[in-house]
Amino acid sequence: MLKKRPMLLQCAEMLLLFAALVAVDQGLMKGDAFSDLNPNPYWLPVLVMATTYGTGSGLAAAAIASAIWFHWSNLWSGATDHIEQQLRLSIQPMLWMVTALVTGEVTASRRNRLADQERQHQAMDRNWKKLAEIIARLTDTNRKLQVRIATEQRTIVQAMAAGLAVSKADPESQADALAHLIALAAQTEDFTFYDVRGAQVTARFGGRAAMGQPPDLSRSPMAQAMLATPRPLRADRAADCPLLSESGILAVPVAGTDEGLAAIILVHSAVGIRITEAYVAQLLQVADLLGQSPALFGREQASATKWLVPEGKVA
Repeated sequence: MLKKRPMLLQCAEMLLLFAALVAVDQGLMKGDAFSDLNPNPYWLPVLVMATTYGTGSGLAAAAIASAIWFHWSNLWSGATDHIEQQLRLSIQPMLWMVTALVTGEVTASRRNRLADQERQHQAMDRNWKKLAEIIARLTDTNRKLQVRIATEQRTIVQAMAAGLAVSKADPESQADALAHLIALAAQTEDFTFYDVRGAQVTARFGGRAAMGQPPDLSRSPMAQAMLATPRPLRADRAADCPLLSESGILAVPVAGTDEGLAAIILVHSAVGIRITEAYVAQLLQVADLLGQSPALFGREQASATKWLVPEGKVA
């Protein structure tokens, strides 16, 4: 890569070269600008500056060398033709100027090519980095998809197993199956299933992480709002946030066979889960599925015993 130095530093380097040559010429030689030497040592700074820094510096060096040459050179002895003297005197400066111009342009062309190659190299480096980032993202996405597919397949099997367990006659098995279904949809074990009978909202069962929740929410703002207008209440909505501030992050109504409010699924917390429309829709589907089961949510006396849950299952 060609050197890129400040103009003052280039001038200092050039003057040092000429000072050294002048010192040698005046101190050790005849002081005639090396007229007897061929090639002339003053070619050195011209070639060095033109090759290193380009046309401008080369021409400047050629101008200084020419000035020294015109001032001290002595190419003839005795009387000769005046025109011949001028020609012999000007040949060396002309060669320096032409050489500085040609060499400087070649140097500039080489510098431009190197600059283009450097830009292409930097562009390739940026492209390689972008490609590496894309590959890393694709690899991460592929890994997450594989995990998600495996999880969804396992979730489907678990949901089928829970659905089969709902049909069992044992109330404890039914409560476990219902809790498992809700946990799969809510993606958390921190929830409570509240039964609604008239104005009474009482806990029937909950997830493994929902111990210690209030057994009766009949007088809570959440229950009153749900009894008045059964709809999903979400903590991420400004209108619903005060209603859920003391109970959870999401309340989903469960409609019974008579289209009335039969139960409430209250999710207390879900670490790492955002309340999205898809998330709420998933819980609503489970609520609809449970609400359409008269054997579990019927209000007739024959089904009432199936609401009874063994001790310890109530949150």
